[in-house]
Amino acid sequence: MGTDTLYYIKDCRGNYYRIGQGDQLVAVKNDQDATIFSFAQANERIGKGKKAASSIKELTYGEVPGQIEKNASFYDLSEIDWEEYLTHFTYLVEGLKKYREELSQKHSDIDQKICDILHYIELCEIDDDAAVDLVELLRVCRENRRDIKNELQRIEYFQNDLGTNANVLKAKQALKCIKGLETRKYKPRKYDELFENCVLKEGRSQNHDTSRAVDTLESRKRRFEAEPILIDEGGEESMIEERKYTPFDGRENDWYSFAKQQAEFYRNAGQYMVNLRADINDIDAEIEDILSEAEEANCNVAQGYKVFKRLKELRLERKAKALEMNCLYSLTDYIDCEALADTCEENLAEIEDLIGIPEQTMGIEVRPADNRLEGLHMIENLQDKVG
Repeated sequence: MGTDTLYYIKDCRGNYYRIGQGDQLVAVKNDQDATIFSFAQANERIGKGKKAASSIKELTYGEVPGQIEKNASFYDLSEIDWEEYLTHFTYLVEGLKKYREELSQKHSDIDQKICDILHYIELCEIDDDAAVDLVELLRVCRENRRDIKNELQRIEYFQNDLGTNANVLKAKQALKCIKGLETRKYKPRKYDELFENCVLKEGRSQNHDTSRAVDTLESRKRRFEAEPILIDEGGEESMIEERKYTPFDGRENDWYSFAKQQAEFYRNAGQYMVNLRADINDIDAEIEDILSEAEEANCNVAQGYKVFKRLKELRLERKAKALEMNCLYSLTDYIDCEALADTCEENLAEIEDLIGIPEQTMGIEVRPADNRLEGLHMIENLQDKVG
């Protein structure tokens, strides 16, 4: 029997049972009036007294009457494999990006098919039979398109708050802590000598497990590990995580500048990407103007070299900005930058309070770009073009 299968409660006389007043079982004549239970719920209710003579009857898929409302008590939490659950969650979130890209490609393909059908209807002579076939083909394409859009919407709902990279990191940390329970150790309170050289049930020496070599900071850095952190739980200490060397260990960290940079990035990333796209469009327009002028002009060697040099500069500049744009896409894809900016600014305000920065200097400074004169010149050019 699977613990996620649905069941009726049925006695040896063929009577079914439902939940009556006072949360008690009441006999009914047929399964249509009976209550549906999970395995844990059914097994709990037939455990004593008159109900002990009852048994549970598994439902097949076709016997389930409509949608069953599930709640926390529906599941037997003692049967959950936490490692499998967390591992499944991490792989699910990490695989969503590729899955979403595949769905987007299918969505694009179906849109192109629909476009072909509509243009065929518009441009070609068709008889009644062909018209019926085209309508059916259009209906199938539209239904497939709707299914894909619904799936994309489900992914978006999941990713907005739950399927985030931050939650994947939390799940991996929880998974690591759960696995650490397998190597938990007991630290004696008073009888240290009682545990010296004893053999634990796992077959290893307690003395060997509890001994620690005295390491220097440099040796710890080389080994990337140190003393585990333990939590006391009723006399038994469980290892929940290990200390490992990070780039922040052993140096002075400017957390204020780090928090400020984070807040500035997420607050301005979206607008900066808009600016990059505008720069790329301007470069494309200038390249097109140069090519158009070159088609109509008769250039000598020197003039031709200048045109070639300018085109090369523009192409290299465009390549650099496109690379920067792709990097920003990687940093901000599937992230709500505005919400994250709000959080980072709140964190920054807390740090400012902690380190005592004066109130007049608090907050995010929006600094103009170093090439502000070029930016103003670009705005003037755009105004000229619009005018």
